Amino acid sequence: MSLKSSVNQLSALLAAAIFVFSAATAAIGQGPVYRPSATPPVYTPKATPSPTPSSAPAMKPPVYTWAAAETLTSVSQVTDVKPTDFWYKDLQTLIEKYGIAGLTEGKKLMPNRNLTPSAYRTMRQSAIVQLRQVASRMGMLNSRFDELFPANCPDPKAVADVMTSGEVVNSLKCIFGPSKLKAIYPDEPMTRGYFVQVFDDAVENGMSKISTNSSQSSVPPASKPSPATIKQLIDRGQLLMSEKKYDEAIRTFNQVIDYDPNNIEAYRMRGVSALLIYEQNPPMQGSKLYTAQFNFDLAIGRGSTNPDDFYMRGMTFERQGEKDKAIRDYRSALKLNPNHQGAKDALKKLGVNQ
Repeated sequence: MSLKSSVNQLSALLAAAIFVFSAATAAIGQGPVYRPSATPPVYTPKATPSPTPSSAPAMKPPVYTWAAAETLTSVSQVTDVKPTDFWYKDLQTLIEKYGIAGLTEGKKLMPNRNLTPSAYRTMRQSAIVQLRQVASRMGMLNSRFDELFPANCPDPKAVADVMTSGEVVNSLKCIFGPSKLKAIYPDEPMTRGYFVQVFDDAVENGMSKISTNSSQSSVPPASKPSPATIKQLIDRGQLLMSEKKYDEAIRTFNQVIDYDPNNIEAYRMRGVSALLIYEQNPPMQGSKLYTAQFNFDLAIGRGSTNPDDFYMRGMTFERQGEKDKAIRDYRSALKLNPNHQGAKDALKKLGVNQ
């Protein structure tokens, strides 16, 4: 499958214009101990407590950072929760299984208080640190981990230091998943107790992502394979894309990148595959949009002069609501190829002069 046919699939979905693929680019140029569950994690919605009434005053927990966050070893150390609480089991998993810090202050969860942006970032950072340690013990390369847990996901929007449940859940879905995770009361403030519930699901799904991808994360051989072998892998990945087996295609391009971390073609194709997955079901595959952007970033950062890379990254920015960045990339594509019809049509749709 050629890059042109991949983008044609996108064009059908997005009403985009003709995509031109350059023939030149077609060439080959010890932290807390993790104790796994007996069964793989499966996301199931939990009973949810009623949201904090909007009339209740917003109480703020202390501001702290992960480096100074309280680390506990047992849920029994938390003095303001009991086994009958909705969030008790999830809190136990996060503390005792993953050793995540930042969930408590002075051995209290303060479950009915609103989650603040600083507390959210602290817990998120702690989870990433712990999952990275697990991934490392399973032989996963740091570069692969960074692809699975993108750092370019947006933080939840906050008003007067208050974040809604919908904003927090969307951020978690982008970083950890699962795609089925959703807020029961999306417009209500995210409380700390409710956050523990959804955060547990997100972290468990992150662990599942590591388990699924670790088999493709072995250290590449000392000797680089021949250009013919690299081309065979890329051709196989393109064939999988033509069969709409985009996840398998991504894993095939992963092999190319393990052998050759500077292979621009593999990053490009991996980005297109992720973008096609996103376009199949945007509400459920939001994280793939950022995965696509990440790969186009890597291709461009390695010196790509293919206008298609800028055009497709512009598409990801446009779908993220980053209009200025999208316009900049569409214009960059036209600088490289003044006849790039896709970039022309994209700017026209946005009401911008070329």
